[in-house]
Amino acid sequence: MSEQLLSLIKQAAVEAVNAAAPMEITFGIVQSVSPLKIKMDSKHIIDEDFLIKTEASVDKLAKGDKAVLLRMQGGQQFLFIDKVVE
Repeated sequence: MSEQLLSLIKQAAVEAVNAAAPMEITFGIVQSVSPLKIKMDSKHIIDEDFLIKTEASVDKLAKGDKAVLLRMQGGQQFLFIDKVVE
C-alpha cells in the first residue's frame, strides 16, 4: 500500500470520527432549577427533556450556576455532570 493511500485512509477515518461527534464537554448557565433549564449560548436553551441528570448534578443547584455538560453523540442529549465551583 502506498504512503499516499495510507495517508488518505487515515485522514478519512479521522474525519469520520469528527463528523460523528462522539462526545464533547461543554458548559452552560442554569436558567431555572424547576423545571431545569440550561442556557448554552444566546440561542440555545436545553430543558429537562434533553438532560440526563445525576444526583450530584442537581444537589444545591441555583439559578446562575455554571453547569458542566457532556454532549452525547448526535447532540440530542446532554449528561449534566456537575456545577462549576470557583
